[in-house]
Amino acid sequence: MSETAYFLDQWAAPVETVTDVCCTIGESPVWDERRGELFWCDIPKGTIWRHAPGTGKTQSITLDDTVGCLGLCESGRLIVGCGLSVLLLDPDSGKRTILHRLDDPGFPCRLNDGRVGPDGAFWAGTLHDIALKDQQPIAALWRFTVERAERVIDRVRCSNGLAFNAEGSVMIHTDSVGQWIKRHSFDKATGAIDAGELISTPSESDGRPDGGAMDVDGIYWSAGVSAGVLNGYDLNGNRLYRYALPVPRPTMPCFGGEDFQTLYITSHQVNLTDEERASSALSGRLLSVRMARPGFAAPRFDDAAID
Repeated sequence: MSETAYFLDQWAAPVETVTDVCCTIGESPVWDERRGELFWCDIPKGTIWRHAPGTGKTQSITLDDTVGCLGLCESGRLIVGCGLSVLLLDPDSGKRTILHRLDDPGFPCRLNDGRVGPDGAFWAGTLHDIALKDQQPIAALWRFTVERAERVIDRVRCSNGLAFNAEGSVMIHTDSVGQWIKRHSFDKATGAIDAGELISTPSESDGRPDGGAMDVDGIYWSAGVSAGVLNGYDLNGNRLYRYALPVPRPTMPCFGGEDFQTLYITSHQVNLTDEERASSALSGRLLSVRMARPGFAAPRFDDAAID
């Protein structure tokens, strides 16, 4: 992995906290440009949070199982990975509709990272839900439409890091425990992907790849969950940026704000050492920082067939 254009810890603006909400495992931030709000979740508590920067108002809704990921729908609803189910949720009324329930795979498992793709489908992966050191490559990445649940990639330990470029021609997928980042060619008309190319294998000190997001120039921003950093990779896997964060366990970035130039970053507070806990009062909090390059609006799930 080349680092010829590598910059360390040179934030152009301060990293700030957004709300007083403190999550056990904060994840899956997504900016809703229609509402001017950010949604994110606390996985083990099954809680979905929403925050309106314009008013400072923060609200939540709690579901009956873990919430691993969420995305926006064309209707204004959210699509949510809840336990092993995918459901539609109206965040205003609380009404929910089950779209798919995955069969019990015979091992501890739940939906983890996911996002809506440029094809209008919801892409979400599972994880082998046991201690990290014992996880086996028996989980998968799935593609969900209203009509179908399709298993796309097998032999994953902890599916993570999904992101698509602005043109809808590239998909990035990672395994946080397998510690790899792959680039796939993507057909936004059909959702077809190629076999993919391994572009990076980050170490623990580099930052195991958790959630990710892409900016307009195709830089892939990856939460380095084992190193307290945000890494920026080009599409060939060259690490161009490594920014330190005031939390040891960042989990996922998301571009938002009116100009999509604010990066929101979730974090968790699980399995921290005593030293980490003492020095990281912001663990579990939602952070934000202004970026040099903007992101873009998230695609929306095609739920027109559901009343």
